[in-house]
Amino acid sequence: MRTSFIPVVVAMVISGSAGADLTLVSDGQPVATIVTGDSTTAATRQAVAALREHIQRMSGAELPVATEGAAPDGPRILVGASGLTAALGYDADALALEQSIVRVHGTDLIVLGDDEKPGGGTLMGTRHAAYMLLRELGCRWLWPGEPGTVVPERATIAVPDDLSLDWTPVLLKRGLRSAGYNDRVQRGLDRLGWTAEDFQAMHRDVPGWYAAHRIGGSFAGGYGHAYGDYWERFGAEHPEWFALQPDGTRDQSSAGNRARLCVSNPELIAQIAADKIAELQANPALDCVSISPNDGGRTTFCTCPECESWDHPDGPIIELYWPDAPNRRKQHVSLSDRYVRFYNEIARIVARECPGRYLGAYAYSAYRTVPVAQDLEPNLLIGFVGITYVNREGYEADMQTFAGWAAKASNIFWRPNLLGGGMGFPINFARALARDVARLTDRGLTVTDFDCQYQHWALKGLTYYVLAEMLADPDADPDAIIDDYCTAGFGPAAGDVRAYFDALEAITDRIFEDSRYLGRKTNHWVLGEYFDDGTLARLQAHLDAARAAAGDDATILARIDFLQVGIDYARLNRDYLLARHAVRDEGDATRQEAMAAAAQAREDYYQQLGLTWALNSAYLKFYGF
Repeated sequence: MRTSFIPVVVAMVISGSAGADLTLVSDGQPVATIVTGDSTTAATRQAVAALREHIQRMSGAELPVATEGAAPDGPRILVGASGLTAALGYDADALALEQSIVRVHGTDLIVLGDDEKPGGGTLMGTRHAAYMLLRELGCRWLWPGEPGTVVPERATIAVPDDLSLDWTPVLLKRGLRSAGYNDRVQRGLDRLGWTAEDFQAMHRDVPGWYAAHRIGGSFAGGYGHAYGDYWERFGAEHPEWFALQPDGTRDQSSAGNRARLCVSNPELIAQIAADKIAELQANPALDCVSISPNDGGRTTFCTCPECESWDHPDGPIIELYWPDAPNRRKQHVSLSDRYVRFYNEIARIVARECPGRYLGAYAYSAYRTVPVAQDLEPNLLIGFVGITYVNREGYEADMQTFAGWAAKASNIFWRPNLLGGGMGFPINFARALARDVARLTDRGLTVTDFDCQYQHWALKGLTYYVLAEMLADPDADPDAIIDDYCTAGFGPAAGDVRAYFDALEAITDRIFEDSRYLGRKTNHWVLGEYFDDGTLARLQAHLDAARAAAGDDATILARIDFLQVGIDYARLNRDYLLARHAVRDEGDATRQEAMAAAAQAREDYYQQLGLTWALNSAYLKFYGF
């Protein structure tokens, strides 16, 4: 890692000098000019675009842009590295990875960040710096699109003459996956009668929200399924490299791109190591490549004696998919020791040729429990898939498992599905998740990759927002983040909106403590019981009070209407799930008509809403809602 920013410059700028604020826009007219270097990075170009767009929205003024050779002498916003920033003592090459700074220096405002990794690779430091400045000017991004974007109206825009912002991320990857268009969404769109083109057009707003919250990072590499083409490449010549099935064959042709391997085979291990060495050597910018097994598919894990001998006899008993079992499940000792040994065998070979590089793999599926005897080689980055905030028993077990893996591994990343928990209801576990982001970062977490952000912003938007802010700064105060969210977005109605979110958190805490909810596929109807009429009425009272406080402010009222979708959909979803449970699980035929009516009411609501950031109806339809 490169050295920190030049201390003498920081001291000079922070100390400042007595004088007027630096004015960028005066009475709706541009005063400052945005100045870039003669050549610019992608981060610089995006920073310029973001600054111009938001400042124009704030004030109506469109700031001119010039390159350094044609730069005026007046107030300037120096964006990205240039000869001008270097002459003032701001050396972009001296910044730490992704470090981003905003400084007033005389009549210049420096907006600068680290935009390139050592050895190659694009970073977004200058873009991060631009959004830091916009945040300082009062902009917020509550959810994608309108009215989730908060841009205060100001005819005059000025910054203090001692302004000094500095950010260097703790997390090398702040991964938060946007659930954009894919085949699942298309299936949901088909059921709704909507088009992919309209869905994709709306989702063009997504990148701006993620950019504003500094999602991304300097970490480059993969850790997902690594052997999707192995059967095609090696199945004919080396069938012995693939998992022996209970029927005595090694045929993986039915598995598609999810073939299972005979992980104890030394020739297979040598081939994988050679592939990974070649992959790393071909791309010096990669920090990590994957050796993670395929999961799912129609075949099971290897049953050969050698692979079985790698399992530790004292490992916990789990259930495996077993094609010829009556219920296709079979009890078996955990495969964690087997798979960690597999990872280690590859890692030792790769380490000799590619020191300082990493191999990524998951602690997941049948190899999710903590290995009994195997520790992990130092060049392995192990990914933990777990932690839930809707079931205390599951949460405590997951945290214990995470701690066990952290004790065995030098490097661990977090790749949870927890954002999908409680799907279809307004759930708020923002503070609990923020607590654990901080806690796990203190335990050495450096990479996160959150899946299942299905874009249900009226149901879980606050949790998405707080998570993004905590990934940028794991030491932040989640209550301060929530208060700022409410104040920036809802003004005079902030107290009532905060009370609404606190009430959702109390409901979520009840679900968590009861530990009855086992997931969407098991007993999703349980969630409906927590949203009875009395509970929904109390939630409604908070939003009604917020509307009264908002007065005639159309923007704030639109944001409250956005949150209203959470209550309205919870009622519809509850009615359907409880009626379906009564009919299908309890055999109550008298509820059949009620179930059909509730299903139709929910369908009508999807059509009424249309495409909206409040609710990703296409994903809900795919999952059977």
